[in-house]
Amino acid sequence: MFRKYFLKILVGICVSIVFIWLTLHQIDIKKLFEFTACVKYFVLIPGVLVYVFTYILRSVRYYYILLSIKKTKVLDNFPYTVVGFFANNIIPLRLGDLIRAKITGEYLCVSRSSVFATIVIERLFDIITFVLFFFLIVRGASFPEFIKKYFYILTFVFFICLSILYIILTHKDKTLKILSKMPIPLTIKSFITAFLNRFTFGLIVFKKPSILVKSFIFSGILWITEALFIVIVAYACGIHISIFGGIFTVIIIGTGSIIPTAPGYFGAFEFMGVLALSILYVDKDLAFVCMTICHFLQLAVIFILGGLCILKTKITFSDLFKFAKNSK
Repeated sequence: MFRKYFLKILVGICVSIVFIWLTLHQIDIKKLFEFTACVKYFVLIPGVLVYVFTYILRSVRYYYILLSIKKTKVLDNFPYTVVGFFANNIIPLRLGDLIRAKITGEYLCVSRSSVFATIVIERLFDIITFVLFFFLIVRGASFPEFIKKYFYILTFVFFICLSILYIILTHKDKTLKILSKMPIPLTIKSFITAFLNRFTFGLIVFKKPSILVKSFIFSGILWITEALFIVIVAYACGIHISIFGGIFTVIIIGTGSIIPTAPGYFGAFEFMGVLALSILYVDKDLAFVCMTICHFLQLAVIFILGGLCILKTKITFSDLFKFAKNSK
């Protein structure tokens, strides 16, 4: 797998190095140690608990999204959801989502293509929540023009993706008919046809308004909770930001995760976090301390939860890489 994706992995690592350099380039090391010594570390304990709770919220939200193709108990998918996020932090190229689709499909006896479609929908819920929150926040505050333009582009891309998924769902027969006339090898054509048939089954959630509303509500609660984690860690570092400031920071970091980087989102997380807090008039050195602690705690939580869930599901680390290799 790593030979096949060597160039992309190398690019991701290089991007991370560039972001780390850009971040450290503007940091005063002496002030960094001074701010680190002043952190109220005991305040981080409730922050960690809040962050753990976000994964429960992710699991509950995914329960509703998954209802369109499979009825399960509310937290049945919790281990597979956590393992997917864990895999995204140790395996490059965001293959964790494909691994999650494969694991969830196999353990819940559902087509992995259908499951992958529900994961795509989950990501779309994240994007629309980011966009809506941003436009609510931007009405009451002034932000740099390049941030606004970035979100206008993100909104446009979101609606394009949503429109494509809707067309595939509502005009599947026409889509397959167009595909049948395309000059591509029969084996590839057969694979795409089979994939589309299973994939569109996972998009049935678009035809269930009650599920959409519940999923959207949990998306809002999820990202407000993520923002609360940022606010708590910021307070521990001596930074006082409102929940809206926390939401803005989460949005900027979240959209930055789209950028291909090394596993763990090193570099991009810190750079985007410092950028967001700087816009909120926080000292860059203090912002870097805050973001470094945030990132460390997030990785610690997902590694601990991921390890426990791997033990529970009896998936080995070698299985994860096999899933990654076979998830195409």
